[in-house]
Amino acid sequence: MPHEVRMPQLGMVQDSGVIVAWLKSNGDPVTAGDPIFEVETDKATMEVEAAADGYLSGVKAAEGDDVPVGHLIAMIVGSEGEVEEASTGASAPEPAAAPVVETVQRREPAPERQEALAPAERAMPEPVAAGRVLASPKARRLATERGIDLHLLRAQGIAEPIHVADLDAAIAVGGHSTLSAVVDPTAFDEILDRSRTADRTRLLASFAAGAWRATLDASSASVAIRGLDGSLEIVANPDRGGAGEQECPVLTLVDLCGSRINGYVPAGGGPTLCVARGAAGYDLSLAFVESRLALPCAAALLEDIAARIENPLLQLL
Repeated sequence: MPHEVRMPQLGMVQDSGVIVAWLKSNGDPVTAGDPIFEVETDKATMEVEAAADGYLSGVKAAEGDDVPVGHLIAMIVGSEGEVEEASTGASAPEPAAAPVVETVQRREPAPERQEALAPAERAMPEPVAAGRVLASPKARRLATERGIDLHLLRAQGIAEPIHVADLDAAIAVGGHSTLSAVVDPTAFDEILDRSRTADRTRLLASFAAGAWRATLDASSASVAIRGLDGSLEIVANPDRGGAGEQECPVLTLVDLCGSRINGYVPAGGGPTLCVARGAAGYDLSLAFVESRLALPCAAALLEDIAARIENPLLQLL
């Protein structure tokens, strides 16, 4: 007899769950107790196990789909000949009169509720572009341990749900090359002292975007501003007052001037500019991957950013 696989209810107030990953494909043989998919709600991420032996059939929800509780998402049939083709992307079927869960569930706490998480990760606000990043539980845990920002990986185009292999790739191509510069603070500090509304971080983002546009002849230059508290804000074309559509950031800015920290090299992701306040002025460091941003371009970019901080009038040219 075929067994229905429906979206389980994992909490009292839960009305839907997100399919993070299918662990079995349509037509695969399954045994009772085999994990068949991962589901995420606001409070938990868990694997849902098969309730019977057979073959997974007629999968109706794709990874990333937000499925209402009780909706039919697949079947487990008794023979290979009974397997129906997957129909992911089709309109959701009507739910049963009452949610019926024919699966065995194994809970694991939501990663953001685990006590082992760093305070900055727990305090991370949602980015401007979108909400929670879809990732497997293991990838989410490893990202926390390795200091990799899942929001930034998504912003740079890595498809969701994010898996462990995506993290390994991010580290493999991480910011292994670094250029540094020291900049005279006089002119930039005068602007900050004279203006009550000038925001240092926003001005630095504007200079970075302007330098990127000039150095690489780019038409758009969104910048990701990352804070030590784990916050991440993506600003569209800060050198043009935020005009235009928000796109994947070309560069990440980390403003360290308000702390005693004087450097940061990311575990993965794109070019990262760190600005710290040192004894001789502003200390700039640019972390980048030479296979993505050649050394001459990176050097010219950092030179241009330094020149704009040293002489802000260049930003107007």
